[in-house]
Amino acid sequence: MRRTIGKPVGYGDLEPNGHIDHIYCRPDVIGTGVGSAIYASIEAAAREAGITILFVEASEAARRLFERRGFRVDTRNNFEVNGVPIHNYRMSKTIG
Repeated sequence: MRRTIGKPVGYGDLEPNGHIDHIYCRPDVIGTGVGSAIYASIEAAAREAGITILFVEASEAARRLFERRGFRVDTRNNFEVNGVPIHNYRMSKTIG
């Protein structure tokens, strides 16, 4: 892995209602624990804010990350973007 000092490698966004809008990691750091660290920070912030349920619409790739952290699949969402069929998963986890 090439080191880039002072450049972000990822980020996440937690909304006040417990929705994790996204977790993003640069492709060159996937599999290095960056996504797990971002998720851990999000869950800690949610607990501190008194949020008891987290939920997300996870991509196929992100589904594994969330399942390893105790999320369950609530439903599969099928839709189209610019005529291309895609899907994601509505997932949730009770934390409090």
